[in-house]
Amino acid sequence: MGAGTFFSTLLEKGKDLFFRLAEQAAARRRVVLIAAAGLLVIILLLLILAVVTSRKARDAGNTEASAGLPESRAFLPEDFFLPYEPDFVPDVLLEREPRNGWTEEDARPFWTDPLNGNEEAWRERIESGVDAILERVP
Repeated sequence: MGAGTFFSTLLEKGKDLFFRLAEQAAARRRVVLIAAAGLLVIILLLLILAVVTSRKARDAGNTEASAGLPESRAFLPEDFFLPYEPDFVPDVLLEREPRNGWTEEDARPFWTDPLNGNEEAWRERIESGVDAILERVP
């Protein structure tokens, strides 16, 4: 058994092993795809975590740098809040002088005659009210 036959048999065994693994992988394609998707999700989460921690570190560095600002550049509370206003209601400003009385033309848009169309209903209410009062009279 020479070196040539040894390498040729080794090559054939390697090809055979590769084809068996390929057949098994084709049969278990779902498992392989799910595992690959899980690995991608883990990688994405790690990338997001790295970005967030780098931003926090950068923000912490900015806070330390801003702590050394002179007082003239610091924000005052008055810049953020409205000034105090007293609780009072201003006087009513009328567009015209108030009237002392109403004329018939002024009252006409606001007046409806209760007897128009409901005479019987009002008559029954009035009679029942009068009857209730008279029943209590000794």
